[in-house]
Amino acid sequence: MSRRPLMLFTGEFWAGASARGLSDGFRDLGWAVQEVDQRDFGVKRGKSPVLRIASRLTRRMAEEAYRARLLEECRVLKPDIFLTVKGVGITADFLQEVRRAGAKTVMYFPDFHFDHPGVSVESFAGYDLFVTTKTFQLDYLENLLGPEHVAYVPHGFSGCVHEPVYSNMPESDFEADVLHAGNHSAWKQRWLEGAAAALPDASFRVVGNSWRENAGGGPLARSDMPGPRLGIGYAGAIQAARINIAVHFGPTASGWEDRVSTRTFEIPACKGFMLHIDNEEVRAFFEPGVEIDVFSTPEELADKIGFYLARPELRAQMIERAYARCVPAYSYAARAKQIADQLETI
Repeated sequence: MSRRPLMLFTGEFWAGASARGLSDGFRDLGWAVQEVDQRDFGVKRGKSPVLRIASRLTRRMAEEAYRARLLEECRVLKPDIFLTVKGVGITADFLQEVRRAGAKTVMYFPDFHFDHPGVSVESFAGYDLFVTTKTFQLDYLENLLGPEHVAYVPHGFSGCVHEPVYSNMPESDFEADVLHAGNHSAWKQRWLEGAAAALPDASFRVVGNSWRENAGGGPLARSDMPGPRLGIGYAGAIQAARINIAVHFGPTASGWEDRVSTRTFEIPACKGFMLHIDNEEVRAFFEPGVEIDVFSTPEELADKIGFYLARPELRAQMIERAYARCVPAYSYAARAKQIADQLETI
């Protein structure tokens, strides 16, 4: 009796998440995929200080229950591949048990640092394949694990969520001139404040967590800050802004800093016009001045916002070119195929 290749896949499977997109992509490739959502066991980080304290107090029991469930699934299903996103709650001992059950172990890590609650760097050696979305992590991981155990696969977008909501967007129907979608960081705030100060007549919207409590009375205070938007609400917010600013969290103490992120692909997939912080990686995916545009200083960002606000026809043409470049080539379905190709080597 033969069967399809079978994967036990664990992560967070909310609509638009990397895990959701990859899981659907593997199914499209013919894999049987059993999902175990870590949130069902309370294995996640609380967003408020109180929740973080509670999370620490309960994390140990939650992670033990989570690992027990995963091992039971391994015993029953005998998967070919165990794949986790970020590896929260996964230990080196657990990975040994999974491998003894006959599964190859795979990590997909879509973040720019490893300092997350429940993520054990000591467990990384237990993965047969460690897939990172960050080129700047490759040297570190190859030195730690060996080049044969490390692969680079870029971020993507989830086709079931990150798609246009509106069939067309007349200039009169846009809800904001400028949008940034993403959670607050001081680095992002400095970029956006510079643009808002230089363009007092432009309407700004900032979508994400922790902006209201950090904006203060500066140039961003006049911005619309509706909080987080998920799923179709997120896609619609992107498309309903004339210009979307893609700037990332900022440099860390280690010197690692995002060059691209999920926003790099989600914005064009939702038919949003994108101004992206400039670097060699984004230029490998999109052509500045043709599909998107880029900026390197706060002054250049403000100048380009003004330039493109005055040229709606040019924006519309570039949106279509970026969409054609992005969809479906940069989808999580395409990224699942890249990972599946890497699985042939382990």
